[in-house]
Amino acid sequence: MMQIIAENQGVSRKYLDAIFASLKSAGLVRSRRGAGGGHLLAKDPADIDLGDVFRALDGPVALVDCVADPEICSRSHRCVTKTVWTEVSKAIEKTLSSFTLADLVREHHELEHGSCPTNTPIAGILDD
Repeated sequence: MMQIIAENQGVSRKYLDAIFASLKSAGLVRSRRGAGGGHLLAKDPADIDLGDVFRALDGPVALVDCVADPEICSRSHRCVTKTVWTEVSKAIEKTLSSFTLADLVREHHELEHGSCPTNTPIAGILDD
């Protein structure tokens, strides 16, 4: 299944494995071995927002490094644009956190099929 996902998304299997390792470390997915095994969401899709996924894959939401780590820049404490970048980063974080995986599944089904049954499993987006 992982190879199929990698091919469908146009990424290497190695890259996809790294993504899943990060998601697993963040507690967003879990692995199950054996027949019928694979990667599963660790939470309900409605309880995983895009901010969670972004932070798991890329770290804190910050357009410039000094927003996440002021010590990285010696001018951070007197930078006139830092406030702007901080507010933009907060707005991005707020937007990402306002969408869940369940929202994306619904949107996918609406775009592909015109509607989305309420009991569609998240894996359904991988099967289309």
